[in-house]
Amino acid sequence: MLGAKVIARSKLNLFLDVGPLRADGYHQMRSVMQALELADELYLRRTDGSGGKIRIRCSDRGLPVDRENIVWRAVEVFDEQTGELSGGGIEIFINKRIPVGAGLAGGSADAAATLVALSYIYELELETDALLSMASLVGSDVPFCVRGGTAMVSGRGEKVEALEPLPPYHVVLATTGVESHTAQVYRRFDSLDPGVLPDPEGVSERLDRLMEGIKSQELEVICANLHNSLEAAAFEPDKVIKYKDLAREAGAAGVLMTGSGPTVFALAESLESAINIARVLEEFAPITLVTSFSDKGAEVTI
Repeated sequence: MLGAKVIARSKLNLFLDVGPLRADGYHQMRSVMQALELADELYLRRTDGSGGKIRIRCSDRGLPVDRENIVWRAVEVFDEQTGELSGGGIEIFINKRIPVGAGLAGGSADAAATLVALSYIYELELETDALLSMASLVGSDVPFCVRGGTAMVSGRGEKVEALEPLPPYHVVLATTGVESHTAQVYRRFDSLDPGVLPDPEGVSERLDRLMEGIKSQELEVICANLHNSLEAAAFEPDKVIKYKDLAREAGAAGVLMTGSGPTVFALAESLESAINIARVLEEFAPITLVTSFSDKGAEVTI
């Protein structure tokens, strides 16, 4: 294949329990992740390499298009594992739609989509497990973004267990528009007094109830057991609290900050409810979007 278009779906965390710092510098974690229909589009094509082995362009001129972009690392890992780029190159255009630095795994989604597209372009037909193995070498959220749907993610993010896909519930996303740096949020989390954090046993019980809600597909049970350890370390916590309160008052079934923030998501029982919630939030949040759950991950479309 000479090229491909691939969809890079974002994610949110229905549950995120951050454990102690490990010897390798990562935190042990347990998370229930959910893919969203909100996605970037990537266009990839093979080249003769004369303009460079890896060339990246992006619709958002504020994003790096060199080694600082995680997509570059995804190409390097693919080439290291397969050797397919020997003597040639790859050109990638990223049409950015996922807000940057918003806790929605936009970069990880792009990296996952890149791996899936490269497997397709070079006609390798790699099994999911092989792609997940490559993805774990690229970044913590990348394995989930390859698989998508609904999943339990553990370790540092490399262990992904598919769960029963949830219905396409409607979601309203509200973010401050200020990019959040994950590493800084984790450093803030590490500096917190343990006394301000929830009881670990209570967190585990909440996870058990959430898993039951997912199994039975009961939105009320799911919303009652949302959890994110990193909310306690969020940047602009006043805005996170405000967005959550506004969404609840507007009728949201459940609200939570996703990932390292600063995006707050609100789950709605209907599209009409989601639109009403979005109308309220858009008066305060610079970026407000309506989307829905997806049962897919990175996906080649042409």
